[in-house]
Formats: sequence, C-alpha cells, structure tokens
Amino acid sequence: MSDLFAGAGRRIVSPPCGIKTFGFSSREGTVQTIESDLFATALVLTDGVCKVALIATDTGWMAWETINDLRRRVGEAIGTSAGHVMINLSHTHSSPSMPEWVPDDPAQLALQTRYRDDLCAWIVEAAQEANANLRPARIAAGWGRSDIGVYRREVGPDGKVFLGEVPDAPVDPSVGVIRVDDTDGCPVAILFSYGCHTVTVGPRSLVASSDFPGAARMLVENTFGGKALFLQGCAGNIIPRGGMGYEVDCRDAKNRLGLALGAEVVKTAAGIRTHVQRGERTALGSLSRISLWPWVPVTGPSCTYLNAVDETVTLDFINLPKLEEAERIRAECVRSRDEALAKGARDWEINVTTRFADWGDKLVEAVRTGRRTLDINIQAIRINDIALASVSVEAFFETGLTVKSRSPFLHTQVLGYTNGCVCYLPRAEDYPPGGWDVHERYGIPDLLFQAYSLPVAIDPDSERRVAERMTALLERMKTEE
Repeated sequence: MSDLFAGAGRRIVSPPCGIKTFGFSSREGTVQTIESDLFATALVLTDGVCKVALIATDTGWMAWETINDLRRRVGEAIGTSAGHVMINLSHTHSSPSMPEWVPDDPAQLALQTRYRDDLCAWIVEAAQEANANLRPARIAAGWGRSDIGVYRREVGPDGKVFLGEVPDAPVDPSVGVIRVDDTDGCPVAILFSYGCHTVTVGPRSLVASSDFPGAARMLVENTFGGKALFLQGCAGNIIPRGGMGYEVDCRDAKNRLGLALGAEVVKTAAGIRTHVQRGERTALGSLSRISLWPWVPVTGPSCTYLNAVDETVTLDFINLPKLEEAERIRAECVRSRDEALAKGARDWEINVTTRFADWGDKLVEAVRTGRRTLDINIQAIRINDIALASVSVEAFFETGLTVKSRSPFLHTQVLGYTNGCVCYLPRAEDYPPGGWDVHERYGIPDLLFQAYSLPVAIDPDSERRVAERMTALLERMKTEE
C-alpha cells in the first residue's frame, strides 16, 4: 500500500477549416467553422512505482499503427510503458478525418496528415502537463443512470436490419463516474463513461464539434472545477434518442443531450466523497435526544493497487472468396467510382464509391496474400477496486454488460473505441440469419465491414472470445493482489 498521486493536463485539438470530417459518408463539404472546441485531456496516476495515463480525446478514428506509436511516445514522455497508456476516442463524427481512413486528393491528404501529426503532438503535451501537475490524491467511484441512448438496430418489413430506433429495446443506461480529488476533496479530474454514438451534430452540419460529450464536460467542469474526461463506452448499437441530427444547426439538440448526461454526472459526483467519511454516531449533548454522524477525515494509504495490463487478440475472418471473384468485385467497385467521378456526382456518392473501391483493393490483397486474421487490443487498468476494461473496436452494449457482470471488482467500466478502433464487434446473434455475404450492401453500419476496409466479416464467434479475454485480464489483476 502507498499513496496515490494524480495530475491532469489538456490541449485544444480543434482542426483547421477546409478539412474533411471522419463521420457520415453523406456529409458533403469540409469543415467551415468550429462549433465547439475539441479537446485531448490526460490524467496521469502513480503510486511512486507504477504510472498510468488515461487520455480522452475528441477524435473519431485513428489508425492502429498511429495510435500504437502514440502510446509509445506518451509512455516515453512521462516515464512509463506503452501498455500503461490508455487512449479513448469519443468517436465524434464531427472530428477530422485521418489520411489513412479513405483515399483522397493530395491536398486534402496533406491537410489531414498535418492535423494527425499535430494531434499526436498535442496529446503528448497534454500527458506531459498532467505528469508535471502530479500531487497527492484520492479516488472513488459511483454509478448514475441516463436514458439519452436508444437501441438502433431496427428490423424492417423485409426482415432486414437497418439503422433506426427501437425505443422499447433494452440498453445499458449506466453512467460510470470516477472522481479523482486532491487531499482537500477538490477535483483533479472527473471521469465519466457512457455508451452512445456521438452523432447529434449531423451530416448537414459542416462544423467541427465535440458533440454532446463536450456540452456534458463543460457542465461538470463549471460545477466542480478540475478536468472532466468523457470515456466512450460500448456504443456500437446505441444512438442518441432522437437520432442523428438532421438540421444544419444542431446545437440545440447537442446541448440538451449533453446537459442531460452532464447533470447525471454532476448528481453522481456530488455524492462521492474521497477525503471524508461518515464517523461514529455522536450525541449532540443537549437536553434533547439528538444524535448525528460527523464527517471525519479519511486516513491511511490512498492507493492499495495500481497497474495496467494489455494484450493483442487475433480474430479470424470468415472464408475469403476465390481470387477470380474478388477481382470481379473490385472491378465493379472501381467502375462505380470512376463513373461517379466522370459524371461529377455529388460528394456523398463519390465518398461511398471511393470507400468501396478501396475495400475492393483490400479484398484482392487479402486473397492474394492469404490474410485471414485481424489484431485488436484489449486493456485493463486497475486503481484500488476500480477497473477500466477496454477494447479497440465498436463494441455493443451487451458486451459491456457481460464483462461488467463477470468482473471481480466493485466498480468496472467497460470502454470501446480505445487504443484504436478497427471494426465493429457484433455478437453471433447479431449476424444475418443466413450468414454474412460479401456481395450484400447492408443497411446497418455494424455489418458493413467494408466501411473499415476489412476484406470480409470477422468470425461470428469473435465477440465471445473478446469478452472472455477481457474478463481474464480483470481476473488476472485480481489474483495479483
């Protein structure tokens, strides 16, 4: 047992105007203005022996190679290993695209490359600032509840799943709140997690935006001080209640949703005390029979355990098509893209056909090289009896519930979109009844593996394996006490 030290740091990571955004293939045009600043916020924790960094960034997507290198750079900058660095992406669809996301013209790729390099540098700086601000701290956690998310896998009359709303379907409404305070009980940082797609600023809005997490953070920080970190949970099949923003100006819906979430965080955090606890029952000492329970200082070590573990999990693809079929698919995709360019089609059509042409190249390459697997990252960080378990995919809320139910820790938050985001991770029962078809253009994004330029779908057993490995990481940390 020892004492906990904590420090927070932040950088603005808003992009230049003229850059394309990551989300919405239907969005036409580039960023015209900054609706709300994008942030990267770092929290560094240490007990004098182990040091971990938790970084929350208003970023939609980063390439696997980029984020692995970034974790290494952060680790070197603050004196820890890459495996002790956790980077969670808010997945806002109004953040800049990265040059690895989809092919584009040279000028746009150059702009995206400069932004990506700046973003990585800013994140390292935020971690360095947090490390420089280390001071004695205590930590505690609690749970709130919010209904801002709704299940989005609606079934049409044809029996096929599409992106809609199912208001009566189960979801995970839990809001995980972690409060890191100095020894006077003043927040160094408040972390909150919730699983919901960050899409209230919709495809008609040509803005950069932190979306509803930014509005929630602002409320939390204005109430308590310190830095607030939003950690995206298992949002793969959850959309904001009311759907994606349709209006050109989506600020009203964004702010309402963010305030609703932030208010729940405020309520939960207000009930968490780190520096005092309820003392023994005491008589008031008057003629009346009055007793009370005074608040007394919390004493003793503030850190009973601090560590992080991560590993790479290799998932299998379903069977690849024959080379002749893959080349025929690619030729069709390339022809569609070239026709769209030749006729001066609208941006959304060019975006979609370009994405599929890129996927066709990846499909042929996988068949020729025999690529049959996909690597993902899973990670667990434990502070005392608080655990964060994460995976580098768009996980479904059911996966989060499974891992939480199996965790040996009193408080476990399960995160997706962490240390990368390489694909969706549907459960076996979420796949089409007849199996995934390479020729099908699915109406629900979590079955459209082409959007991530994966050659084919991952094996339907993948989610079960990932949940088991995440649970094993948590159990491993429990046995190391």
